[in-house]
Amino acid sequence: MKFRIPCLILGILLLGTSLCFGHGDEEVAEDQITVKSTGYWIYNDLDKGIAEAEKTGQPLLVVFR
Repeated sequence: MKFRIPCLILGILLLGTSLCFGHGDEEVAEDQITVKSTGYWIYNDLDKGIAEAEKTGQPLLVVFR
């Protein structure tokens, strides 16, 4: 019961911070273009990523967002 107010304040602060420093759609689109153009990252193609990981013998990192 006594933690309700501090938790509420912390939640409001975290929400405000995420809204202030969040990425806009334009920034995400620019990042996606950069990632695809370098050829180093495999973006949105899990089968290709698995094949490349098997070919090189390196681990695969998959990020879902």
